[in-house]
Amino acid sequence: MSGFFSVLLIRELDLFFDEAVAHGFWVYPATFVAASALIYALSDREATMKGFNAFVSNREFPLLSFGLVLLLVFSRLFGMGSLWQDALGDGYVRVVKNMVEEGTELMAYFIILYSSARYAFSIRRAQRELPQGARPCEQ
Repeated sequence: MSGFFSVLLIRELDLFFDEAVAHGFWVYPATFVAASALIYALSDREATMKGFNAFVSNREFPLLSFGLVLLLVFSRLFGMGSLWQDALGDGYVRVVKNMVEEGTELMAYFIILYSSARYAFSIRRAQRELPQGARPCEQ
């Protein structure tokens, strides 16, 4: 999951990479992080699946999924210039579209952060309640 969110962060910082290195450079660090995360996950498939199952069955997963849908689907659809141009006609103002799109993305990122923090706290709570040496995904 950290690899997935790291790739999202790198993609969100594409303007920084465009100005600091070259246009489209974000693809290279994102590809490196994604490949590293996949190799790490595949190196111990059983542990990866245990962790993934524990994550998916956690009560914070639906909220995090909702945040991801807002970010990856709704904000992209809501940010389509053609949608706004068709709806507003001559009254179309790009700044308003950008403001709504970025606001939706910010809300999605807040929901993801909130659900991730709640997930992390639930894991810490579960670790304190387990016998010494046991792991939460082994319950």
